[in-house]
Amino acid sequence: MASINRLKRELLFKVVFYGPGLGGKTTTLQHIHAATKPENRGNMLSLATDTDRTLYFDYLPVKLLRVGDVVVKLQLYTVPGQVYYAATRKLVLSGADGVVFVADTQSARLDSNLESLDDLNANLAEQGRKLSALPHVFQWNKRDLPDLVPLDELDRRLNLFGAPSRPTIATTGHGVFDVLESVTRLVVEAYRAELPMTGVKPEGIPLFLDAEEVGLAGAIKELADSQPARATSTARRQRPAPERDEAANGQPPRRTPDRADASEGQNDAPGVDRAAPTEARLSVRSAPPPPVRQGASAEPQPTRLASPAAGAFSLAELWPPGDQEAARRAEQLLGDRDAAGAILACEDLVSRVLAAGSVWLGGQAHTPEPGLVVALLGLDGARYLAFRAVVRAVRSKRTPTLRDALECYAFAVDARRKLDRTGK
Repeated sequence: MASINRLKRELLFKVVFYGPGLGGKTTTLQHIHAATKPENRGNMLSLATDTDRTLYFDYLPVKLLRVGDVVVKLQLYTVPGQVYYAATRKLVLSGADGVVFVADTQSARLDSNLESLDDLNANLAEQGRKLSALPHVFQWNKRDLPDLVPLDELDRRLNLFGAPSRPTIATTGHGVFDVLESVTRLVVEAYRAELPMTGVKPEGIPLFLDAEEVGLAGAIKELADSQPARATSTARRQRPAPERDEAANGQPPRRTPDRADASEGQNDAPGVDRAAPTEARLSVRSAPPPPVRQGASAEPQPTRLASPAAGAFSLAELWPPGDQEAARRAEQLLGDRDAAGAILACEDLVSRVLAAGSVWLGGQAHTPEPGLVVALLGLDGARYLAFRAVVRAVRSKRTPTLRDALECYAFAVDARRKLDRTGK
């Protein structure tokens, strides 16, 4: 379902470009950015390696049209196609309203396309979704190269649900906006179908958004009518700076939010994993919950803290003054070996970091999908997913280990330090 920003009176559709590495996903977004009128686009954020391979994700916000006093926007993402960036793909795909599968149609890449499609289906299944029920379009890219798979063969092997498919040449832009129109039409129709038929209209949001009535095709055509510029010069290519540890390869981009940035992408959910794949080290042991005294709450209650003893070791000074008591609470619970309470205290600390990061990026303090903040702070996506898994397990009354709690606190400290370095 599309995201609704009632404060700004915006209807936001998230479209993810999925496919194998080097298939043309980033080039597609670069062309859309270059060919779209400046007043209709935000800044394209592209986090890449030194060889221009997408490391985290690409993001491009596009203002599509206005329906009454409501602005309809597209939030376009790509995922890294390399096999070992699985955590990033899962987070970017989360909450997608539609998917464009960008296939490299050279004969030698057919197996790569099939593997990437299997990966897409597996990630959707983890989220309780199916490709057959999700608006999607197939983009048959690189049709200007020799030794290509015929279009009918591509449809037979990949397009199992009869979705729209379009041949493209992303380097020249041929067919790119046809793909964008097709997937936008599908997500708009899906949005309309999911709305309640009771006539109860969300305040300020169009209830029956008909693609033909609002002139969707014309709006897409107008996006493409501007004179294309060189895509590589208009997109923001940001590369992480190397650090001592390859697994922490990449400082978040230092950027000053301008008005365009501040108005875009507040409900996004991309994520990031590091340059080298790592197994999540956080785990929770299944065990019966500890007994709860009658009349007592199962949730750990806030602890009133005594003043720290002189000379006592604490990392609370890493946090701003308003958050130091919360940090000391987490440390006290760790010292008391209350793993469950410490983990929930760490969740509070991480939530404070993400809220501050969202505000710094020009968004709102409360963001329902914090993945974009996680990515731009340069946090390890796999560690973030593992952290969330531990918190969910604790809330499900599964007993964690003290090591789980220590790992969560270490992640909270790392998040705070990343925010401090990014915000300077």
